[in-house]
Amino acid sequence: MKICFPTENLQGLESVVFSHFGSAPGFVVVDTESNGIEEINNNDLHHAHGMCQPLKALGGLSVDAVAVGGIGMGRADETAGPGYNSLPCTAGHCRA
Repeated sequence: MKICFPTENLQGLESVVFSHFGSAPGFVVVDTESNGIEEINNNDLHHAHGMCQPLKALGGLSVDAVAVGGIGMGRADETAGPGYNSLPCTAGHCRA
């Protein structure tokens, strides 16, 4: 399973989880089957309120779930679609 975490920084499993999905500076994608890690800068970081497209920032990378602490309604609807699961996430590191 590939899980996408919104993060404050890009330091692999030591990355600090960011509180809001769309405003995260980056994303860390953890593959729980292969133990692989991918780090992605959020190129949609600066946007008008409600206009973020963070899944687009993943560059087409397929993920099974997104870990979220806060997420706007538009992204909540987007990640509720087929192929995505939203997992509640609180402060901490991706390793936790």
